[in-house]
Amino acid sequence: MEKNEDIQGAFFCVPDITGFTKFIATSDLSFSSDFIPGLLRRLISANIINMNVGEIEGDAIFFYKTGRLPSIHRVAKQCRLLFQTFHDYLKAVEKDDPENFARHLADGQMGLKIIIHYGEIMAANIKGRTKLIGQNVIIAHKLLKNKIQEGEYVLLTQDYINKLKVKDISPWFPWGDVKQGSETYEYLGEVKYSYIPFEINEVFSNVLMIDKKTS
Repeated sequence: MEKNEDIQGAFFCVPDITGFTKFIATSDLSFSSDFIPGLLRRLISANIINMNVGEIEGDAIFFYKTGRLPSIHRVAKQCRLLFQTFHDYLKAVEKDDPENFARHLADGQMGLKIIIHYGEIMAANIKGRTKLIGQNVIIAHKLLKNKIQEGEYVLLTQDYINKLKVKDISPWFPWGDVKQGSETYEYLGEVKYSYIPFEINEVFSNVLMIDKKTS
């Protein structure tokens, strides 16, 4: 059988806001209607590896990139920048709108997790919009719900790590210990991954360790 030329490998990066449902349900609409779009715009602007925006689903941005796979160095730097952008925005809100920050955000309920995956997809054009199709798109969505207890982390699937052909990813994520996990989904089977919890002080204090590395 000939290989379908429409099938291509895709890199996925999905930053997802934790605590989103509680925030929307308990905050004033006048505040949340400004806060969430402002946050999403900043996360999209923090895209330094030239990814496409596939979808925006309220609390998550589905970035993807076809063609050459970004290096682990660039991906680690991208994850750290997304995390930093998220928390810089919270600090800005605390400074500029302390009353609403105290009412809706001071309990630390909101955080950021990032899903990194790689796999084959097909892209369909539907009335001028690109729609990604394939089980790897489903996997990237499914992984937003998992058994990880930490509130903030970057998760990298084994499929992505295998594509990198590196034995140890820990040097690229110096802000925490690399942990292992897996999820099993109906029809998709077991999805193995590694993850690194985010700690604000550790991420920011180790920024130079990532920047000094070469791809």
